[in-house]
Amino acid sequence: MNIRKQTIIEYFIVAVSGILYILQCSSWTSPLYPYAYGYDSSWYALMGRAITEGFVPYRDYFDLKGPAFFFYEALGQLIIRNRPGIFLIQCISIVFTVLILWKTARLFLNRIFSAAVLLSFYFTAYALIWGGNTVEELFQPFSFVAVYLTLDHIKNREKAFFPKDRAALIMGIGFGIYLYSKVTIAAAIISSVLTVLITLIRERDYEAIKCCALNFLKGLVIVSVPIFIYFIVNGALKDFLYCAFLFAFRRSTDYYEPFSLGWERNLLICYAALIYGICMKNGDRCEGERKMYLLILTVIQYLSLHFGTPYLYYFLTQMPVFAVMMIYILKDAGERITDDTKTDGSGSRPDIRIFATFLAITTIIVGYLDLNVDKFKENIMIFNEETGKSQVLACREIYELVPEWERNAIYNLESGMIYYEVNQTLPTNKYPVNLPYFLHLDPRIKTEVMNKLRFETPKWIICERMWEFDDEDIKDYVFSNYELVADNEGEELYRLFE
Repeated sequence: MNIRKQTIIEYFIVAVSGILYILQCSSWTSPLYPYAYGYDSSWYALMGRAITEGFVPYRDYFDLKGPAFFFYEALGQLIIRNRPGIFLIQCISIVFTVLILWKTARLFLNRIFSAAVLLSFYFTAYALIWGGNTVEELFQPFSFVAVYLTLDHIKNREKAFFPKDRAALIMGIGFGIYLYSKVTIAAAIISSVLTVLITLIRERDYEAIKCCALNFLKGLVIVSVPIFIYFIVNGALKDFLYCAFLFAFRRSTDYYEPFSLGWERNLLICYAALIYGICMKNGDRCEGERKMYLLILTVIQYLSLHFGTPYLYYFLTQMPVFAVMMIYILKDAGERITDDTKTDGSGSRPDIRIFATFLAITTIIVGYLDLNVDKFKENIMIFNEETGKSQVLACREIYELVPEWERNAIYNLESGMIYYEVNQTLPTNKYPVNLPYFLHLDPRIKTEVMNKLRFETPKWIICERMWEFDDEDIKDYVFSNYELVADNEGEELYRLFE
């Protein structure tokens, strides 16, 4: 078999493994679980669907995620409506992610060790992906591209797969995607830029630094221009800048959940990588720069994950750190096998590195095994018992209780995310999700909502749990002016007193 054919088969197997991984683990979008819906996933799909129908993010529907993410969701909805469209973009993303990971591993490892890296990636990511369809999952390819370009630069220098200028352009595009989605997940790209910058400064290659900087900015401009044109044309530039940057910054620095051991437990990848990185040997230039890269990547990733709140899927952004650490560990293991574990001339101590390797791998297995087991059991239960079916039927029941000619005027005070995806409809108000929390961050939103209720007096209101609504004024107004018509697993339905 010639090398080209063998490579194609190899990449095909890796790509299929990624699709099978998403098919099994993404419970909110996979066709294996037709009745399982997730709140966040449903909201993101709704925003994508809304864009395809002419609505504009931030102007028509308030949120703090960046527009690049919503445009990607819209692409899926444009190609295939409803959940198959979401699953399609997930498959696209995971295929690119694992192919880039495979190519990165093959820079240093043989096929057997590269397969071990891939399987360990699936094991760890499985514990963190939650229900699927989040920005942390869908935009992983950009982080892994940054990892590949950096390690290729460190190993090959002038023979790197991408010249420095094109590599910088790609990183600029990736950073732009993250900047206009959720900038706190850009740790891998930021780390790569810093590492390459340090290596170029050491070599006093200031011309390359200038060239890379210009191309990085060019990539950022390539992403920025169409986004700004879109919002300017739609008269929503101010709304976009406020929501995606100012309001999102308030959200990221609002620590309504205190630091906890659970928070730190989810950061075990960073802790393991830090320990292993410190114990890595300082050999030749390549080894020293690889060590530097892992430490920079780990520290920046660790710091970025302390913004906001510790939702489990946020920690999926550690996967580049994990992949780099595993590649290093297996590369070191391969060298030990061939070198008969002899100490090299740099004075490194193999016993310390062996201990660090054992500690790193043990930490990951112990820390994430229970999460994997729990998720696997949960997905089996969802598959066998059609978990979520009653909620789907409840959402449809609420929808059908409202006369058909009045369904486009239902006001949503909180949640409804699954309700809208199940019924394939769109909200009629600007703040259909997370309203109590948004009120906390910006009191002006409360004034806007109260004016809507008082002066436009919508006939119908849905809310997941009105009794628990975290604002007494809005809650009292609803109870004083509306009657509860239905209350089921889907939503509560209120009708204006006649």
